[in-house]
Amino acid sequence: MDVRFAESWEETCSVANQLTPPVILLDRDWPGTEWRTAVDKLTASPHHACVILMSSVSDVYLWQELIRRGGYDVLAKPLRADNVTRVVKLALSYWTSAPKPAVPNGSNRE
Repeated sequence: MDVRFAESWEETCSVANQLTPPVILLDRDWPGTEWRTAVDKLTASPHHACVILMSSVSDVYLWQELIRRGGYDVLAKPLRADNVTRVVKLALSYWTSAPKPAVPNGSNRE
């Protein structure tokens, strides 16, 4: 599995569009980025990445709002390696098994 890091919101968007990652970890407190807007944009991509929000505030209300916006899960900060591994593996499994939209390719002509 490849891991990419972005240093700005613009770079995040560029990487997400070019590489179509199945899982994206987003820091809720990333300077210059409002997490709700970021999640909305990242989950609107055609490949439907699983967006995991990393947050020092982790409660049921935040989780519910993230889910309503199309996000996948919340990871509590400070991060623990075992939690990150578990949540990312579950997100990858979910993304792999989720139905994908049909892509017309012209091979089903009658």
